[in-house]
Amino acid sequence: MNDVIKTDPSDERRPTVAVVTGSGGIKTFAAVALYEFLDEAGIKPDLLIGCSGGAIMASLRSLGYSPLQMRELIPQLLSRELFSKIDYRVLLGIPRLPFGRFDFSCGIIKPDAIRSIHNRLFGETRIEDLPTPTLLQVTDFHTGESFALDRGLLADAVYASGASYPALPPLQIDGRWLVDGGFASPCPILEAVKRNIDVIIALSIETRLDTEPKSYFDMFNYGQSMCANVLMQSQMTTAINLHHYEIIRVNVRFTRPVEFWDIEAVPYVLETGRQAVEAKKEEIISALENFA
Repeated sequence: MNDVIKTDPSDERRPTVAVVTGSGGIKTFAAVALYEFLDEAGIKPDLLIGCSGGAIMASLRSLGYSPLQMRELIPQLLSRELFSKIDYRVLLGIPRLPFGRFDFSCGIIKPDAIRSIHNRLFGETRIEDLPTPTLLQVTDFHTGESFALDRGLLADAVYASGASYPALPPLQIDGRWLVDGGFASPCPILEAVKRNIDVIIALSIETRLDTEPKSYFDMFNYGQSMCANVLMQSQMTTAINLHHYEIIRVNVRFTRPVEFWDIEAVPYVLETGRQAVEAKKEEIISALENFA
């Protein structure tokens, strides 16, 4: 899907618009504020792109979920039980103890509960049938190649885009084992650049890394955030150098870590997103109004 995204021919002067929602676990709920602003301003994206947690947000948006409906979904998406089903055979397999099993198709956390939520939300919907063209970023486990899925079952693509190996197992799609898109492209803005989008609105997630990790998951999040911050900055610079018109980066910066299941942090996530979007509203409107 490297085609140029086209607008309604009756509105030829309107620029094409892409909204990119990067990775960041539950911190990607910060995108709710961006979607609220887009609705208020009457801005309809021609392309939605999501990565990892951002893949859920982009998919819900493409299916027509309102920001309010997204807020109402938060409790079921953040249940601690989703991440509590440990595969003890995998843990035994890491030091090669008896009865252990560890290979690239396994993960420390059993994915059944997560897959069940994705199936309940997205059913048999296929990416290519979504009302708004949508791309979900993944990483090939064996080659490290980063690419976007533009067809296939939406539930499978959303899971693969957020499969943070080795915490979660990869998913095989079309003969390729796929893992979290954030490993190679945490804010896949280049996918929009490749499709000659005029105005790209990219919501990126950044976490301050000045706290000492205190647990396995703290360390896991710390390592992922560190790599994501570096990759994101590098790819953002490349995109700006390549792009022919306007890129607006809505960078949502968190001053403390937020666990995957930390439902008490939701107000903090939503408010941080609101502040980041508020600071960029005029820039977004200006880019659209001054397009020529």
